[in-house]
Amino acid sequence: MTPSAVRTDEAFAARVLGLRERNSHKGDFGYVGLIGGCREYCGAVKLANLAAAAMRAGAGVVRLTVPEGIAYAVAPYLMESTLYALGDDGKGGVKYDAERVEGALKGLRAVGAGMGLGRNGEVLALVKHILSKEGLRVVLDADALNAVADAGSEILKDARGETVVTPHPGEFARLTGLTVAEVVAAPEELAAAFAAEYGVTVLLKGADTVITDGERLFVNERGTPGMATAGSGDVLTGILTAAAGYAKDVTEAAAFAAYVAGVAGELAAENEGIAGMIAGDTARNISRVLKGLEEKLRS
Repeated sequence: MTPSAVRTDEAFAARVLGLRERNSHKGDFGYVGLIGGCREYCGAVKLANLAAAAMRAGAGVVRLTVPEGIAYAVAPYLMESTLYALGDDGKGGVKYDAERVEGALKGLRAVGAGMGLGRNGEVLALVKHILSKEGLRVVLDADALNAVADAGSEILKDARGETVVTPHPGEFARLTGLTVAEVVAAPEELAAAFAAEYGVTVLLKGADTVITDGERLFVNERGTPGMATAGSGDVLTGILTAAAGYAKDVTEAAAFAAYVAGVAGELAAENEGIAGMIAGDTARNISRVLKGLEEKLRS
């Protein structure tokens, strides 16, 4: 039975964010990691925006991890975040190396993986390693989801921490073996069933985003058509990974992230217009959204 839907709103998002104590330190708000990129999909500025989104969304520390062959291109665009290099396959893609992956994950509360990693055979080994880490909150996006779909969604059951998958309808169709039309026709029912079967939280993107762990179901209606642009999913993953580092509940963190990204996108559209906005505009408005949530908590 599909759970009853709860609409995300400002009060919900404010509660998830909470207020920060005067004597807080960065460790209180999560050491999180983001793993992505390859030469073909380097997008150095986009990867930097991904890290910036996580910082703006309240992460204490963000470690951006990329293949060694593109680290030089990304480094100049990073400010507050740290950079870590994985093995390189000689073509600018990731090469799986257990020791380096352990280094990338060391000390993290949450990690988001898959953005622009490409589809070489090494990505699946990387994803399996990440899922094997006990207690780690894992956000799988983009090429990490493609690797799961290629291997079979059963590997999600091997996760030793809490896992969030963030597919758009096409990716969800590959994960389930359904058609895109079938996914679009019944997103709430299908997302809830998948979440319950595989023990994950599903954030199914769309004009209305569905977030569910199989027992609870949130729907986010905030956002704008201007967010239908390259990199918007990366920004959402940055927000979600940050929230997974400090929120008490990972499913609520996912619903919170969808809300914050949607409102930030609306603010970006007010300034830039729907057709002209880019994902970086959404990232630059995240702090405005969080400021509004903090003001609501203080009122």
